[in-house]
Amino acid sequence: MKKTLHFSVTIVMLMMAAIGFPSLVHAQWSARVNLSPHAVNAGLNESMGSCIGVSGDTVHVVWCDQRSGTRTVIYYIRSTDAGLTWNTPIAITDTNGNAWNPAIAVNGPNIHVVWRTVVGTTRSSHYRRSLDAGNNWQPNILLDSAVADWPAVTVSGNYVYVVNDILTASSPYNTEIFFLRSTDNGATWSAHQQVTFSVGRSEDEAIAAQGPDIYMAWNDNRNGTMQIFYKHSHDHGTTWDADVLINSEPSYGTMVNVDGAFVDIPSTGAPSGHYQTHLNQSADTGNTWGADHNLTNDAANTYYYPYMVRDGSDLHLTYVKSGVGGQYLHSGDGGTTWDAPLSTGFSGITPFVAYNQCVVHIIMPDSGHINYIRNPTGNHGTHCPLYTGIKDQPEKGFAVSVYPNPFGTQTTFEIDSPETSENCELRILDIMGREVINLNFGNNTRIIFDRGNLNSGIYLYSIVQSRTIVATGKMMVE
Repeated sequence: MKKTLHFSVTIVMLMMAAIGFPSLVHAQWSARVNLSPHAVNAGLNESMGSCIGVSGDTVHVVWCDQRSGTRTVIYYIRSTDAGLTWNTPIAITDTNGNAWNPAIAVNGPNIHVVWRTVVGTTRSSHYRRSLDAGNNWQPNILLDSAVADWPAVTVSGNYVYVVNDILTASSPYNTEIFFLRSTDNGATWSAHQQVTFSVGRSEDEAIAAQGPDIYMAWNDNRNGTMQIFYKHSHDHGTTWDADVLINSEPSYGTMVNVDGAFVDIPSTGAPSGHYQTHLNQSADTGNTWGADHNLTNDAANTYYYPYMVRDGSDLHLTYVKSGVGGQYLHSGDGGTTWDAPLSTGFSGITPFVAYNQCVVHIIMPDSGHINYIRNPTGNHGTHCPLYTGIKDQPEKGFAVSVYPNPFGTQTTFEIDSPETSENCELRILDIMGREVINLNFGNNTRIIFDRGNLNSGIYLYSIVQSRTIVATGKMMVE
């Protein structure tokens, strides 16, 4: 017969408070962190090429900063613990020219960064990579020496793709979008391939990749006003489908995100003279598109610079509201409904958002610096093991069930052990790895656990027998 032990953590929590135990981390946004304390005038990409990339628990960020006179340098920084701590930023370009508008793409330890450099009247696109998660950087590669602007980069396996817009005619003024790729993880690059052919400005391109598919969105005034267009390649960029008009009203400032069959293109559209945050979505890899959605719908204010990432049905979107600054918007049902917007507290432009597992990360300029905030339980999508119900793997024959999980007031730990469970402990740690509960359950195989004063959030648990961890997992207190 299984034995059940009932624990209440209220007294334990009061004892910890009395001895000054660190406060628990729960589902909330952190205080801001200044990633560039010595910056002079730091900024991010103004063309919606992302300046933040995530792989595992490592978060990578790039920005440009005017450090001496008119010389602007690209800086890089990383966190290896999902944004809890950050290393010292390093310059990855020299001061021979103005390096602007960096963009980053990350795949495991491989980091790919592009930017534009201005020397006098010459504008060119450059690339640099790290193959060891940012510890060392390989030499700079000049991608083009034409009048080129706004490079964007994405990665899929060993394929690295770059798009930029290049001046093709001075009178009348015309820019078109060109594409180049590397099939060997950035070691060598193809020649440029022109992928737009319209009269007027095709610019501010954004790109995303998944497997052999490449998705691109950009601003285009071929019809006399800026509108949002989209195109797709199914074969690593060898051939491209026809251009698709995504948003026919006056629109600007777009990007593209892909997750499985879902393709999302946010932009700023101006149906009534004030730019608003719009979203166009496809559920079949871009073959068909749903109706345009105005997410802000506020004729009294202007909204611009949207950027979005998706994890299953969980959508995270950042943008700027005039006179207010950075905003964060979340949908848990694929964009059908949205939570109330959250002000990030940043006054600058071009916020970027990313996620890894359950953590949401936001960066944004403010007062000449790059600032960062995180939400440790902000993502509920398919990559968050807490919400997907991924079963913890037993160790040394131990199997632990926690039900319900997540829980509100009470949950049950049930232990299936091949050995006697005497001298076993239940240890609960907060998301920062600090132990907050340590209980001995003797030879009981079922523990009824009351939350007591335990704050909402994600916690780690471990079962320890004779000083050896025999089972681990995650739980969430709602």
